[in-house]
Amino acid sequence: MKGREWLEKLAKYWSGLSPARRSALAAVILAGLLATGVFIYWLARPSYAPLFTRLDQRDAAAVVEKLKEMKIPYRLADEGSTILIPKDKVYETRLSLAGAGVLRSQGLGFELFDQNKLGMTDFERHVNYQRALQEELRRTILSIEAVEDARVHLVIPQPSVFVEERQPPSASVVLKLKPFAKLEPAQVQGIMQLVAASVEGLKPENVHVIDTQGRVLSAGLAEGAEAGTGVQQQKQQELERAVERDLEQRITGLLTSILGPGQAVTMVNVELDFNQQEVTRREWGKEGALRSEQVRNEQGTGAQAGGVTGDPNREVPGYAAITPGNNNYNKSETTRNYELDETQTRIVYAPGQIKRISTSVAVNGPLDPQREEQIRQIVASAVGYQPARGDQITVLSLAFDDTLRRQAEAEMQAAQEAARRRQRIQLYAALAGAGLGLILLLVFWLIRRRRAVSTMEGWPEAEVPVQALPVEGVKPVEAMEEVAVSEEERRREQERRTKQERLREIVRQHPEDVAQLIKAWLSEE
Repeated sequence: MKGREWLEKLAKYWSGLSPARRSALAAVILAGLLATGVFIYWLARPSYAPLFTRLDQRDAAAVVEKLKEMKIPYRLADEGSTILIPKDKVYETRLSLAGAGVLRSQGLGFELFDQNKLGMTDFERHVNYQRALQEELRRTILSIEAVEDARVHLVIPQPSVFVEERQPPSASVVLKLKPFAKLEPAQVQGIMQLVAASVEGLKPENVHVIDTQGRVLSAGLAEGAEAGTGVQQQKQQELERAVERDLEQRITGLLTSILGPGQAVTMVNVELDFNQQEVTRREWGKEGALRSEQVRNEQGTGAQAGGVTGDPNREVPGYAAITPGNNNYNKSETTRNYELDETQTRIVYAPGQIKRISTSVAVNGPLDPQREEQIRQIVASAVGYQPARGDQITVLSLAFDDTLRRQAEAEMQAAQEAARRRQRIQLYAALAGAGLGLILLLVFWLIRRRRAVSTMEGWPEAEVPVQALPVEGVKPVEAMEEVAVSEEERRREQERRTKQERLREIVRQHPEDVAQLIKAWLSEE
């Protein structure tokens, strides 16, 4: 019974509403139902998780077909390379697909020989061995952290009894690196050594490694001296580039502080000497030092031999003439050995010495000679300019092309304008939301007021505590209440008409602003 009374009251309340209030109430009820439905759907929807990622098209198609057979809902992401299914079914489905052998494009290694077929020819056995070896090498290469995917192609010629017809084996490896990953030369050389050691007769110089961008990674990394030379040359080039970048940053920092950002461009070319030199220098002093001295004195008595044998009358210079009789003589001999001062210097020049520095500086706008000379001196001090080794510094005044800068500024201004426009729209939307909230509050207040009035009108006469008696000159209570309600209705009607008149006046005075506001409300909805 109570339900029927409620339905009757609801029907009576609905019939008592104006068309505008009915529309507002219907809109509020519909919005509430829609929000409730969305919330229930959000709570009830399943959570998806990746089943497989980074699949190629063949594997993805096979997995999708199998999921359709198993009646498991799925979603595709990352342009079809990632498949997502409900989170609670990921591990079970993954095991089922692995057992079914769906992912065939990954290839089979030596699992090909788990089941030997009868009647297999030597050629088929040779091809299967090559396929299995390629897959095993691919799996091993994928263990490198920087490698995302790899393909290995082997060329293994058939053995021949003729030496002249024998061909050496070769191999090609294609690598797909992970984003922002890079292989060091030692890692590339390790891949080459791995492939060469896995194939009989294959030499590292016959193994070619490239990446998916077409760059040859194995250039100059062959076995022996060539490998060391290639790695050394690459390290030398990296060292030169590092020195050049350091000098460019120094010069750019100085010129930016002086001329402003973007007003100067610097390029430095450094030539380093990587030859190791050893120089030994020996110098002798001008004055010698006495190292040893030997003095010999001889004394005796006898005939002095002063002439030539056979000619007693001939005298020899430096000797006394022969005199008859016994004579005394003295003989003294001194030997001195001198040693000159010796200085020996051994100098070892380490590789990496700077041979020459060439610096170019381009400045935006005209420069007077004094300003150009100042910039030249600053650059010379920054790079350690030495004219003796052939260093060069070039300073040029050029007009820069600032088209890109102007485009960037225009794009930034457009972005700022779009941000301001979004802020205005958000402001209008907030105002519209606030107005809508006020309208809803007013509707609720009117509903409650109407409900209270309807409740008072529906009271039975027996429940009225005091029954008004008709008195001459005094109106009954019911009549007074009806008069009060009618006056309240007339007052509300008068206020509503006044507001409508004011609104029409505002629309007549500012039609463009009102149109913009209505457009903003509609776009927000």
